Amino acid sequence: MFCPKCGQEAGDYTRICPACGELLDNSSNTPQPMQSNNNSNNYGNYNYNPSPASVLPQIPDYKVQSILLIVFGAITCCFSCFSIISLAFAIVALVNSNKISTHLAAGNPDLAQEYSKKTKMWCWVSFGILIAGVILSVVYFVYLFSTGMYQDLMDQIMDFQYQYDFRN
Repeated sequence: MFCPKCGQEAGDYTRICPACGELLDNSSNTPQPMQSNNNSNNYGNYNYNPSPASVLPQIPDYKVQSILLIVFGAITCCFSCFSIISLAFAIVALVNSNKISTHLAAGNPDLAQEYSKKTKMWCWVSFGILIAGVILSVVYFVYLFSTGMYQDLMDQIMDFQYQYDFRN
């Protein structure tokens, strides 16, 4: 079979030309003259005019935000254990964001909108806990360094090391 638009040879069971994207008619194996079409697409005579009911709404999925919250939650848990809680909520947000595209593909825009709202809520909860964890760790480190507790802690570590000499 040959493409009627570009003349490229295509397989007998191919429905779309691999070279130009023209929709092929598999009913006959002879090239057919191209009919004029006002559309500038590569789909031949196939006119796609979606009805307003079949157009899916644009619903935000917050996937990027939830992935960034997971990354920053994992990084900041090195400084504050409070950020681990943020990580859990960010994972919940990512799971909910994956359900949005599934519901849109199934034709349930109402459920997709509901999961979008839930994902946004979990992202904000995770972000709030992450910010609170960062603020608490900064306050703790400022307190630790300003009161002399850091030097006492280092002295205790050094005394422990010299008390139990591990080199022998």
